[in-house]
Amino acid sequence: MPDLEFKVNGWVSSDLLDPAERETLASFTITAGERLAPVTEVNDLLAHTVREYIHVPAYLVARWLVVHWWRLRWEPRPEVPTWGWLQSHSLSAISSDYAWPSVTFASDGHFIHLLGRAEPISDVAAVRYLRSVDVRIPVHAFEKAIDAFLDVVEMRLASRVPAERELAELRAELREERCDAALSRQCRLQALAGFDPGAADAAWLHAAQELATEAGPVAGDEVIAASPRLSGQLDGARRAIDAMRTSRCFVQLPPRFDMSLPQGAEFPWQRGQRLAAALRRKLGWTSGPIGTKDLESVLDIKLPVPATYRERALIGGYTDHAVGSTSVLVASPRLANQRFFFSRLIAAALVMGPADRVLPVSDVGTSLQKLERAFAQELLCPWAELDAFTTEKGADEEGVLEAAEYFGVSEYVILTALVNNGKVSRSRLPLVA
Repeated sequence: MPDLEFKVNGWVSSDLLDPAERETLASFTITAGERLAPVTEVNDLLAHTVREYIHVPAYLVARWLVVHWWRLRWEPRPEVPTWGWLQSHSLSAISSDYAWPSVTFASDGHFIHLLGRAEPISDVAAVRYLRSVDVRIPVHAFEKAIDAFLDVVEMRLASRVPAERELAELRAELREERCDAALSRQCRLQALAGFDPGAADAAWLHAAQELATEAGPVAGDEVIAASPRLSGQLDGARRAIDAMRTSRCFVQLPPRFDMSLPQGAEFPWQRGQRLAAALRRKLGWTSGPIGTKDLESVLDIKLPVPATYRERALIGGYTDHAVGSTSVLVASPRLANQRFFFSRLIAAALVMGPADRVLPVSDVGTSLQKLERAFAQELLCPWAELDAFTTEKGADEEGVLEAAEYFGVSEYVILTALVNNGKVSRSRLPLVA
């Protein structure tokens, strides 16, 4: 699996005024991915060199990682990253005194996505970053890399600047938060909603914990992560859950079933695709499009159902385990959209535990939502069949429309599958789904 390393190759003498920065000026490298490619590879025009390291104070990197640890670890990427989000997730926000790589870290809960592009021209410091990066790191590898790097910097400061205690104190506070279950939950919920630890007031924390507890151990995180996208935020999330619970639209969802697990880890969309293929086999849907009547039979419902809820950032179902049915909140009246929505709902039911009452279907970038979308796409239009169809009919606008009609999904679903599998350019996707 992909790995990550923040590495001090050696310390560099300097005359910087700040003692912590002066004593931690380092030849510094960030490597990421299965081959540990150097994210920090630069073309230094002044030195006429291409090298894998940059000269920066390791203290600045370490402090930024500690201060933003919770948000880096848990907060997903919004559709349009805000300045506040970038301050906590982009390396370029570490300080204004050095040329940093414009690489962002975004969490889906299970993987950290490192994303950055090579620079076409040099910046004012006459340094040009040469590497593009698009890699997902397992969260345990991300945490391990940060901890190992912080050990190095903290020991350096202890030996060279013993009076400098800020980093040690910040790290001690982080250790306490990570080790204390109650504190850890509070920090995680705040991070999911885009808050720094301690930034939310007591009333917000109480409301967030109540919502998360009602939704369930997995669903609670999803609800809080979706809340910044809702009008009223937590109040909007409460309205959505109440609307799910009181909806008069009911479905029967397939029970969880045993599915052999692959060796090693897998990405959320890989698990979603595998789970969809397994359900197709289980239900005898061996090939071809799944008819609406087939879905209706599985769900015990007549499609399309009336759509009475306008806000789509958080919809889904509310399960009453006592009676075994799920009341459902639907936002789109279109049959193709409802087929995809109910397929996502099936995915949530298959992977979430009995303690989760809410089955969230949202537009947030968590691992569950990635799994749901991949499952629904593979269930309704398996990639092998879509690939063959668009090879025969074409992947132009007319071919995409024909594929959407054939598989009973939206054109956006078809385009997304074609883009994700490298068959068409990402520029074909509309800005808004």
